[in-house]
Amino acid sequence: MARVRKTLRLRVRAGDTDFTGFVFNPRVIEWFSVGRIELLRSRGITLLGDGRLTVDGEPLGVSLVVGEVYARFQAPIRFDDQISLQTEVTEVRDKTIKFSFTVRRILDREVLATGASTSVCIDRETRRSSKIPPRISELLTP
Repeated sequence: MARVRKTLRLRVRAGDTDFTGFVFNPRVIEWFSVGRIELLRSRGITLLGDGRLTVDGEPLGVSLVVGEVYARFQAPIRFDDQISLQTEVTEVRDKTIKFSFTVRRILDREVLATGASTSVCIDRETRRSSKIPPRISELLTP
């Protein structure tokens, strides 16, 4: 079954590394966030400055917040590595969206890190979980 996915190319900067010369692990979690946002954008779902989602230019009264995130580091990621970050929607439920992530070095296609996250839809007024608007579900389901 085809999935909704987006692949980004990144280059590891000096500021992404720690004193060991390898990527600072929390930076990978930040990349996952970039992957989620870019995947949503590629499907016509954008974010306003206050975190509200918009579809087709129409602001919605909901946001997506991270309820869970996981990363597994499989090989060192070093300064100046060119990497690809593949983000996929793996499941859309009533109130949640699950994403998976794969980070590879472009040069040799080695998998460097994998991960997953669950985003929860929340109502901006009540700040409680809310059903994902049907249009968003449609855009994220192949």
